[in-house]
Amino acid sequence: MKPAKIKSSHKSLLLSELTAYLEQIAPLHLAETWDHVGLLSGSATARIKRILITLDLTRAVANEALRNATDLLICYHPPIFKPLLDLRTGGDQPEKLAVELAAKNIWIYSPHTALDAAPGGTNDILAQLLGATVCGSLGYATTATRYLKLVTFVPESAVECVAEAVYKAGAGRIGKDSRYSQCSFRTIGTGTFFGDESASPTIGQKGQLERVSEIRFETVLPATSAVAVVSALKQAHPYEEPAFDLLMMENPPVNVGLGRLAELKTPRSLESLAIHIRQALHLDQVQMIGRPNERLRRLAIVAGSAGRLPLEALKRGQTFDCLITGELKHHDMLALRAAGISAICLGHAQSEKPVLITLRDQLAQEFAGLSITISRSDPVPYASL
Repeated sequence: MKPAKIKSSHKSLLLSELTAYLEQIAPLHLAETWDHVGLLSGSATARIKRILITLDLTRAVANEALRNATDLLICYHPPIFKPLLDLRTGGDQPEKLAVELAAKNIWIYSPHTALDAAPGGTNDILAQLLGATVCGSLGYATTATRYLKLVTFVPESAVECVAEAVYKAGAGRIGKDSRYSQCSFRTIGTGTFFGDESASPTIGQKGQLERVSEIRFETVLPATSAVAVVSALKQAHPYEEPAFDLLMMENPPVNVGLGRLAELKTPRSLESLAIHIRQALHLDQVQMIGRPNERLRRLAIVAGSAGRLPLEALKRGQTFDCLITGELKHHDMLALRAAGISAICLGHAQSEKPVLITLRDQLAQEFAGLSITISRSDPVPYASL
């Protein structure tokens, strides 16, 4: 039986516009240096109507993307991680599947550790589910955020159109967690130009010096959004040759990292906390390390695999009573218990999946006309008996 054809009733937008927004949610400079995040395949000018969000790229997920006429697969774990040795298809390895999907114009974006470290990202979502208040990070991003200042000159009648276009492409957000959007500074002035015989000026005549009342429009943007913002500016600006400047800015490192420190409003036992998060995430089971009646208040939260990060944080003098994570190696468990730290392991995938729901909701709110779904073919690798 042939699958039903999908009606293309959804609006579309440029892939560059979508990735600009994704990079606002999870700035790529926050990712670990070993990670491979961002747009892994695709063209900035590709049109996107349907988005599928998944934790991992498997054969089942690839088939689902094909059935649903997906344009973009947001894959939390990057399927292309190591350098590709060839572009051959065949097999179920994530990198082979990525090449196969690219051949059919299904592109891939991965946020991974950028989303883990970002404010409101993977670890903050876990803190919310625990009812805990975030009060710091376990590790800090060492890379300074690179921003640009855009300065352009626009006739007063067109300034709102230009402003809306560059905002949509990723400009105009400032402040902690980018809580303020559509930010700009505008001043009135006079622009001059002399167009030669081949020019077609929007205002005035060629072959003579013109003076035009204009608005000097200034805003900021992440350096990673420069291509998208400049493209949007040129498309929206009424002038044949709009004048603009991009000025490099350098901000200090942000105080975020892979893990979070968080506090419960009132102390609770290890067993009570384990039951609470198991129910909140609808899990069959969790692993609990420590004394069930131990009273806890200050938590360290690291989605996925915590690795040595909590132990390194203890060496730096950071303090916490209990680690909430996806998984731990045996000897790291022993080291934490020797340090008097309890732990709750949720399962690697189980600790990361909650952020996919938040990501879907953020995209749906920003781009109401798109079809955005979470994969139904992306189960956790194992089941409990």
